[in-house]
Amino acid sequence: MNVKESWRFVGNNYTNKNGLDTADMETFKKDPIASLARESCQNSIDAKEHGKNKVILEFKTFEINKEAIPGYDRLRAEIENCKEYKKNNKKEYDQLSNMSKAINKDVITCLRISDFNTTGLYGEKFYLLTKGSGVTDKIGTTGGSKGIGKYASFVASAFNTVFYSTYANDGKKQFLGISKLCSAPMPDTDELTMGIGYYGVNDKNEPMDKQLNLDENFCRDTYGTDLYIMGFKAENNWKQQILSMLLDSFLVAIYYGELEIKISDIIVNKENLKEIIDKEELIIKSLRKSIISQYILINESEGVFTKEIDILEYGKVKVLAKSFSKEESEIATNSCTMIRYPYMKIKIFPNISTIPCSAMCIIQDNTLNELLKDIENPQHTDWEPNRKEEGSLRNEIRNVILNLKNSIIDFVVEVLSTSETEKLDIEGAGDYLPESHFDGLDQDSGQQENLTIKDNPVIIKKVNNKKFDKNPIKESEDLEGIIPDIGSHDEEGDDSPVPSGSNNGGEGDPHESSDRQGSSEEGDKDILKHIALTDMKKIFFVSDKNNGEYILCIDSNYNESDCEIEMYYFDDADNQYIANIERCLVNGQKSEIDHGKAVKFKILPGKTKIELKTDLRDYYRCEVKLYANR
Repeated sequence: MNVKESWRFVGNNYTNKNGLDTADMETFKKDPIASLARESCQNSIDAKEHGKNKVILEFKTFEINKEAIPGYDRLRAEIENCKEYKKNNKKEYDQLSNMSKAINKDVITCLRISDFNTTGLYGEKFYLLTKGSGVTDKIGTTGGSKGIGKYASFVASAFNTVFYSTYANDGKKQFLGISKLCSAPMPDTDELTMGIGYYGVNDKNEPMDKQLNLDENFCRDTYGTDLYIMGFKAENNWKQQILSMLLDSFLVAIYYGELEIKISDIIVNKENLKEIIDKEELIIKSLRKSIISQYILINESEGVFTKEIDILEYGKVKVLAKSFSKEESEIATNSCTMIRYPYMKIKIFPNISTIPCSAMCIIQDNTLNELLKDIENPQHTDWEPNRKEEGSLRNEIRNVILNLKNSIIDFVVEVLSTSETEKLDIEGAGDYLPESHFDGLDQDSGQQENLTIKDNPVIIKKVNNKKFDKNPIKESEDLEGIIPDIGSHDEEGDDSPVPSGSNNGGEGDPHESSDRQGSSEEGDKDILKHIALTDMKKIFFVSDKNNGEYILCIDSNYNESDCEIEMYYFDDADNQYIANIERCLVNGQKSEIDHGKAVKFKILPGKTKIELKTDLRDYYRCEVKLYANR
């Protein structure tokens, strides 16, 4: 048996032939640095040593001469072997050419990721981390359990090579190298390799019984694990990316004192968390709003409301919510961040309101946590009930998630209806409060009674119409709100989502364009176009969710004729449906209803109140379109 330390690229025994872009690698290619940060931190938190207050995780780059890489010559030769074998496959050949350039540099940049106050990888844990795929020994409410998160580190390497070194609390020290390449011919045989190589001590690819010290400025003397990424794909802002991702994903763990992060010379812990967040240059812009909102909520700053919600028999969750004033709206996420033990952000419930607000749900160490962990995707960024094979269990999980989401939304609506910020908005809309209500409307006589709104009015902030996708039955990224928002379609262009036809009163033929337009009453004047109204102030009330009643308030500077309202709503999968408007009052007067739309009404200069009764019976994310002839 060969006991020499070396790289061994095992044969495939004439079975599977693997390329570079395997499914486990593709999973993490969308955002390699972010994936690396999340997966490393999650693994370290899961390995926290009993009795230690917090896990410390360090990210540090260093440079080595190429010959310092264990088994350098054999590794470089295998990359060249793969490159030659793939010369007729342009995509993989180009990738392998880049690997060849990276490993042939005289000085190579590496990244060391080290954890402290952890158990290290003892027993089966080291084997599963280095050689397991889709298997894990993590149980209960640990952060990860899919067994493929380790591939995030290979994606961050310029030549897909990583070394694992550990000092476990059973006293054992080990290290092993792994390189994820592609199948290529083996020497002196017609067999291909599996595409994966191990730097070990024998034909069983067993690890060396010692630690690996590639960073000359580092020497481990306590339990823990070191990950060395060869040829680290370091972007200019890699520190900012890792810090931002870890703050966004593990801010609650840091705040509770469960985690400390070191990224080169940057240290983040419970004591200096706010100071770090306040340094705008340290956080990438796309995550800044989320991070600030999370800190405000978990710190339970002024105006933060909290509630403990019992989710069936699965356990309790803590929900925190805050509404923001108009001046503060730029830091509102209008979403709920979902955190599960061990205080790791999994996903968000987006668009919980169009009123500026932020919310957070913390799921503790309970049955609900375990249930949701079991259906997470490999990246731990979403819950996917379809991962359960049994149909009844899938439906049960869907109902649990829906119950959780609805409970959060109900609490957020309650907060927005009672907070000081919301009272200011209601005062600004006081002139619009209804003098009548549908329950008191005599359909035959048109007489009305003065009644009050049944629910506390949930008011949408004053906004100009938003731009939506030109196809009205297609998901649009700009949609906001479980409660209705006001949108528009593009005014020009062949793809404007409106039917063809002529306006009333003319003798002209219908037009073949996609605009709603027609001739004037004389039939020979300029054509009027049915366009979306975007130049007026609007406020939207949900006056009675159980009866599907809404109030649209308008402040216009113009006379508008032949107006029309359309309404759409969206389900949890972002599928769009037409909401049927059953009745409409414009300043107390009934308007005509045509195929679920309110049509042929006028808007006069000043304030107009439009009361809508629909077939909806709960809060939905909606799109409301208002048109007029111009």
